[in-house]
Amino acid sequence: MVNSAATDVPLAPKGPIKLVSMQLSAKQADDYAMPTSVQKDAPKYPWGLCLTLNDESMLKLGIPLPEVTNTFTLVASVEVIRASATEDQQGKDLSCDLQITDMRLIYTNTAPDKASKL
Repeated sequence: MVNSAATDVPLAPKGPIKLVSMQLSAKQADDYAMPTSVQKDAPKYPWGLCLTLNDESMLKLGIPLPEVTNTFTLVASVEVIRASATEDQQGKDLSCDLQITDMRLIYTNTAPDKASKL
């Protein structure tokens, strides 16, 4: 299921774009984790990589409310709205804020079919 109002954008001159896993390593997850009394599990992904879509956004994208564990491929154009470089005793810290300006969700569900479990 995709947004039919989306415009086609060439993704890469030599074929499909390779996706990079943003999942944290065990050490990175441990660095993000809070004490076990506050949080039982370390996060899988860095803070800030969660995208929330409200009902108006889902309507624009042409998707109904998906079930938890459904998967989509996200293709987006972004504009850099903030870039920052700081340095202290612990080293350099680089960051940037990206504003999504256009996007498309492509349904790529890889979750097991619930009916097949019955």
